[in-house]
Amino acid sequence: MKYLFTLILIVGLTSFAHSQSYSDGVDRTKGRAVYLEVLGNGFGYSLNYDQRFQNRFDGLGFKAGGSYLGVDGVSVATFPVGINYLLGSEGKYFEMGLGTTYIRASGQADIPRIGKKSTSGNLLVGNMTFGYRSEPVNGGFVFRASITPFFGYGIFWPIYGGLSVGYAF
Repeated sequence: MKYLFTLILIVGLTSFAHSQSYSDGVDRTKGRAVYLEVLGNGFGYSLNYDQRFQNRFDGLGFKAGGSYLGVDGVSVATFPVGINYLLGSEGKYFEMGLGTTYIRASGQADIPRIGKKSTSGNLLVGNMTFGYRSEPVNGGFVFRASITPFFGYGIFWPIYGGLSVGYAF
């Protein structure tokens, strides 16, 4: 939970600093966005920050995110990171990316004839992204829809996807 709070704080401060520097009405010069992704690279959900490396809205960039879910003594945290490339213009892009998702799980399982057993584990799986992104050039509402295959450690999910909504600044 503290990791998710830290991510939200960093994104919020970045957004505040950015809005202060462009308060004179100048258009933004670099693609930056925060978004909530359901399913996708964070498995269940994730809050993500995305930015282009150069002062443009398409091209090479990165994303980093996190999520946490705790239910009935079981907790799972995911941290998807990766690089991506946007191909297109005027706010409509084809997105492709490659990355990894770190998964940390812990909790107690009630096993018949054994009783409660504490378990925990870490897993690092690869992921890809192929999809559509709508991100206005002047900032505003972001929408993403993508296919996000997972692979590694005996896992191969070729058909998995995600939907995202957020804000570009």
